[in-house]
Amino acid sequence: MSKIIIIGPAYPLRGGLATFNERLARQFMAEGHEVIIYTFSLQYPNFLFPGKTQYSESDPPRDLNIKVCINSVNPINWYLSGQKIQKECAYIVICRYWLPFMGPCLGTIARLIKKKRNKGHWPDRQCVAT
Repeated sequence: MSKIIIIGPAYPLRGGLATFNERLARQFMAEGHEVIIYTFSLQYPNFLFPGKTQYSESDPPRDLNIKVCINSVNPINWYLSGQKIQKECAYIVICRYWLPFMGPCLGTIARLIKKKRNKGHWPDRQCVAT
């Protein structure tokens, strides 16, 4: 059993990517892996969101380990979130990149994770970015 981390939208956010990430997590879990989804506390400011709300009105999924902690517009949060994810020592980290707006946030987090891996802390780990 391996630990897998998915970084991207998930509950309480709604939309296709959130649904996809949750489904991907369930598939990995069905194959015997431990999965954690790190999602956004703030994905983007309300004035940039094209719809009515970016939050789901449904009940939270009880079968998934979702940690709401990433703020896409707060650089201090990027470092704190990156350090938190580093400590998980996941075998695979999947970072779901879909908008250039998310590049600085997700890129910073990915660099922090990779930096620890490259220092020999996780010699058998691999980072996967999609």
